[in-house]
Amino acid sequence: MIYGLGMLEGGLTWDYAMLVMENEMARMIMHTVKGMPINDERMALDVLEQVGAGGEYISHEHTFKHFRELSQSDLIDRRNRDGWKAAGGKDLVEKSYERAIDLIDSYKPEPLPEEIQKQLKTVLAEAEEETKEIKAKARRDRRKK
Repeated sequence: MIYGLGMLEGGLTWDYAMLVMENEMARMIMHTVKGMPINDERMALDVLEQVGAGGEYISHEHTFKHFRELSQSDLIDRRNRDGWKAAGGKDLVEKSYERAIDLIDSYKPEPLPEEIQKQLKTVLAEAEEETKEIKAKARRDRRKK
């Protein structure tokens, strides 16, 4: 977990769409940071020799076989302006809000196991008791003054 995703105003505000955007960016960064294995298949020296300097690699079978290994974005639209407009022209913010709403609406959590629920209730009860003690001590200290 990367601290701060979705936070605005130094953490005073939290935004689901911001979380979705930043998660997408973090995912792409992590993809890049993990690096690419270097081997004969990836280097494709035979393709370089076959196509040659200044040649056209986009339609080559090797390129098609490996292009999905690059960082892919679900939200960032890499089409040119005309293609982007033809597809509805939604920007990153619009797509992020739609994705956030979809995630919230479709989320179906499974209940925590009974033992975990009991442990959480115990922790909560202890915290509530400690809070009562702190408040009582503060009241006593105020009365003494």
